[in-house]
Amino acid sequence: MTLAADRRSILRGMKAAMRLLRDLGYDHGMKRARRVDVFDCIDRRGAALMFKPFDKLLGAYMKQNGAAGIILNTERPLGMQRFTAAHELGHLTLDHDPHVDDEQILRRGPIADGRKYSQAAPEEREADAFASYFLLPSHLITAQMEIQGWDVQRISSPDVIYQASLRFGTSYAGAVYGFERERVITRGMRQELLKAKPKDLKLELLDGRAFPHPRRCDVWLLTERDEGAVIEAGRDDLFLLRLNEATGAGYVWTFEEMEAAGFAILKDGREPVPEGQIGSLTVRRILAKAGYPTEKALHLKECRPWDPEDGPRTLTLHYRTATGDEAGLFKRQRLERLSLQ
Repeated sequence: MTLAADRRSILRGMKAAMRLLRDLGYDHGMKRARRVDVFDCIDRRGAALMFKPFDKLLGAYMKQNGAAGIILNTERPLGMQRFTAAHELGHLTLDHDPHVDDEQILRRGPIADGRKYSQAAPEEREADAFASYFLLPSHLITAQMEIQGWDVQRISSPDVIYQASLRFGTSYAGAVYGFERERVITRGMRQELLKAKPKDLKLELLDGRAFPHPRRCDVWLLTERDEGAVIEAGRDDLFLLRLNEATGAGYVWTFEEMEAAGFAILKDGREPVPEGQIGSLTVRRILAKAGYPTEKALHLKECRPWDPEDGPRTLTLHYRTATGDEAGLFKRQRLERLSLQ
C-alpha cells in the first residue's frame, strides 16, 4: 500500500471517530475529561453487544437484514476489550462488511507499527485509525493533563504514563502513542517509555506486594487532584489513595464510607515525615479494593474526630465497576429485553 493510501485510511477513520464523539456529546463539558464508555456508545448506536468466551478470537462485527451486532471475548482484560470494541464500532460506523478480528489488531496501528498497518486491508486500517482516535481523542489528553498537572517533564515518567492510561481507558502503550500523536512527547521519548513494563509499575506502587490476577489487575494512584473524578475500574483493580493530612492540627482522613460501600481497606499507614519538617503535612496511604461490582459516589472526609463538622476537607470519587467478563448480552440491553417480556 502507498503512503497516500495510509493517510486516506487514517483520515477517514479519524474523521468518523471525531464525528461520532461529537454526536454522542463527548467533546464538550465534563465529558471531555472522562474516558469514552465504548460499550455504552455501541448500545447508543443501536447495535447488539454480546460477550462470549473465545480461544484466540478478540471480537467480531456482524450485520444482517439491517441489524448490527458486536461480540467481544470475555477472556481478555478490560483494556483489550475496550480497544476491540472500538475497532468493531469503527467497522459499524464506517459501514464496513462483517469482520472477525484476532490479536493482529493489537500489533499494528497508524503509529505503533507502520509496516503492519500498511499491509492490512483498507477497512482494517480505517477501523484501527477509528479506534485509536475514538478511545483517546485530543480533548481527553488535554483535559487530564490540566486536571493532574502533568507537564512534559512529568509525562516522560513511566509511572505517570501508566496512571494516564487508566484514566484514558487504554493500554500503557496506547497512552504512549497517544501522547506522541499529540506531540506531547518525541519519538525518542516514546521508545524509552515503551521499555517500561506495566507489571513492574504496579509492583512499585504496591512496594513489591504480590497481587492476584496481575494481567487483569490495575493499581490506581488517587490524590486530591482526582476530586470529582469518575473512576471506571476493572473488577480486580486496587486503589492506592495518597492524601495530604494535617495531623499536626488534629485532622485525619476517614474511610468509613468506603467500607460501607463494600471496599476492603488492605493497608493503612502514613509516609515518614522528612527530617527537619516536623509539624508539616503528612501523607496518608490507603490501599483498598472493591469487594464486589458496584456503582457509588464516595465522599471521603478529612476532619477532627472530636468535631467532624469543623471545616472538613472532602474528596468525592464517582466509582463504577466496568466489567466485561460475564458471558451474555450487554447488561442494559439484557434488562431492556427482560422488561419487554
